[in-house]
Amino acid sequence: MNQAGRTLLSRRHLASGVAAGILLVALLILATHLVGQNQAGFPDGYDAVQAAPNSHHVLFENAFVRVLEVTVPPGTKEPMHHHRWPSLFLTWDAGGRTAHQRYYRPDGSIHDMPSKERPVTTGAWRVTWMEPEPMHSIENAETPESALTLPRRPPTVRVELKFLK
Repeated sequence: MNQAGRTLLSRRHLASGVAAGILLVALLILATHLVGQNQAGFPDGYDAVQAAPNSHHVLFENAFVRVLEVTVPPGTKEPMHHHRWPSLFLTWDAGGRTAHQRYYRPDGSIHDMPSKERPVTTGAWRVTWMEPEPMHSIENAETPESALTLPRRPPTVRVELKFLK
């Protein structure tokens, strides 16, 4: 093999080594994420399906994913619960008035989300990435009467990715 061939072969080995190194670092970061999740915000017995079964209904579950239908009826507040796994949150957005909601944290703080009026559209699914969600509770601050003025929407769907814990 001539000098040019050996140089080309060396560069290929170097490129392969760099690619393998990058892959190894990525795998280490992923493994740290998978095993390194802080369990403090995710106590046993407070999984959403266990602690808030009236608002979290399992549509499908296997070893990799759990699909939940999430509904909080007007005038109700869920019990404190958590979502241990990262997830995709799917909501139907057709505009119009949004529901007045409150998000409660275990430290007693409350994030108030007043109703907003938005332009009405033909509608589209919105997909939102959600990191694991520590202890919280949601209140639907609408009354049964005021909820009648909200646009009709299908329930929210949460796809929890169990393989990413």
